[in-house]
Amino acid sequence: MKLQVKNLHKSYGNLQVISNFNIDFSSDGIHCLFGPSGCGKTTLINTLVGLCSYEKGNIIGFKDKRISYIFQEDRLLPWATIEENIKFVLENIEKRKIDEIVDKYLSLVDLIDFKKCYPNELSGGMRQRVSIARAFAYDGDILIMDEPFKGLHFDIKKVLIDYIIDYWYEKKNVVIYITHDIDEVLYMANHIHVLSGIPLKIQKQFTIDIPHNDRDDVNTMNKYRLLLV
Repeated sequence: MKLQVKNLHKSYGNLQVISNFNIDFSSDGIHCLFGPSGCGKTTLINTLVGLCSYEKGNIIGFKDKRISYIFQEDRLLPWATIEENIKFVLENIEKRKIDEIVDKYLSLVDLIDFKKCYPNELSGGMRQRVSIARAFAYDGDILIMDEPFKGLHFDIKKVLIDYIIDYWYEKKNVVIYITHDIDEVLYMANHIHVLSGIPLKIQKQFTIDIPHNDRDDVNTMNKYRLLLV
């Protein structure tokens, strides 16, 4: 699968946030949009998935695709329990299978004991973990994550990142990940797009060809770290 953005323009009033922007996303690796807060990364993704309008340009490949999106904020339904929030995205599946899916992903994020709770009974970090579980439960064609692990404990973050890597190896779907955390980039990403703004620009692009389970050598990874600072 290949997704393309060609000559994209997006503004808020007189502020040109994205101007003549081009980028490609493929399913042959995990893509990372790396850049400082406020440079336009979230606006770009929201525009690609149809949450924001744009003035001109071409967005190719996103239409009619099932998209799993983990937002920066949790966006849970406050009147629904945790398990109901996940069931909400599961359609045309028999009840027994739905219950299995809910339990699988709540166990992954270590929240199985809280499935009868409501969002206001959980901490911010726990609510974000529910959002992650919900996105994983929805079997989309494209997985998009906007700084999903901000504020999470290192141990649970590593479990979730490892799951995303395994998910990509299994599904070979398009995975797009927004962050400004260098360690997350080096651990997870294959294709890195270093961004700046405003307006949004690509400063450099490079690929880490090293398999994920061979990235323990500090000297080797420092070569890529220097490209991000």
